[in-house]
Amino acid sequence: MTDVCRTIRDQKEEQSDSAVKRAKTYIQEHYSNDISLDEVSREVNISPYYFSKLFKEEAGENFIEYLTNVRIGKAKEMLENPVLSIKEVSILSGYADPNYFSRIFKKQTDMTPSEYKARYGR
Repeated sequence: MTDVCRTIRDQKEEQSDSAVKRAKTYIQEHYSNDISLDEVSREVNISPYYFSKLFKEEAGENFIEYLTNVRIGKAKEMLENPVLSIKEVSILSGYADPNYFSRIFKKQTDMTPSEYKARYGR
């Protein structure tokens, strides 16, 4: 009986790890789109409530924090490209509103996108 319980527990942990990994992959591939927790939870076939709880447990941060970190990380890479404008970087990194993008970027990096571009742009 103990072995059966362990096997079930192990399978459940493996499935949850797999779901969070699949979700992270989905986010990495679709960060520039308008994606939501509901959408990603459907992608990995888990209810939104359970997915949110599981994601936080496995990733160590909630869904929105993870998505924001991915988007801002990609935005930093793009801001180093002198050809792209801040507005273009905003849109390409998943933020339709450049003003909102600037606020989130400053909150995450302690500098505006313009300051970042001036400092790290090539």
